[in-house]
Amino acid sequence: MCLTDYFNYAFGITQDDDVVSLVIKLKRFTKIMSKDYKQDDRVIVSTGKFKGKRGKVVRSKPIFSQWVCVVKLDEQDTDEEILEKDLEAENILDLCEISTEITNIKKLVNEKADKISDKVVKELPEHLTYLQKALESKEKLESENEYTYISKEMERVFGSKLVQKNLSLEKLKHYWEKFLK
Repeated sequence: MCLTDYFNYAFGITQDDDVVSLVIKLKRFTKIMSKDYKQDDRVIVSTGKFKGKRGKVVRSKPIFSQWVCVVKLDEQDTDEEILEKDLEAENILDLCEISTEITNIKKLVNEKADKISDKVVKELPEHLTYLQKALESKEKLESENEYTYISKEMERVFGSKLVQKNLSLEKLKHYWEKFLK
């Protein structure tokens, strides 16, 4: 099979196709081929060895006629190559999930309370509550302001590695960046 025949076969192109049907087939093919996940997008693996696992996209790359995403899985903390067709975008957090992620961060602050000032121990949970209310009411600007304050304060007090590796902070940031308008 020559390259032209393979191309026509892959796109479903026949000699009877007119320009309009060619465009429709090409658009349909590109939608199937790429969901266009970008770096740091949160995803869930829908099939295969890592089914149900969550993570974030590190990068995507074409391999033959398919796209593969390198995904850093949350639980394993490993980078895995997963076919893009086997991924789904992580859905919007519901109110219960927002509350859980905020609670996880508050627990972290309480666990580290002996290493930080009393003022910070009091202020961070208050601002986390403000963030939760802003996310629940879908206020993007207020969510961004609270998130920025919290992440910078945590970075100052705990160090940048803890903030970068905090999954709850990552999920909350992804939520307000992608789903709030």
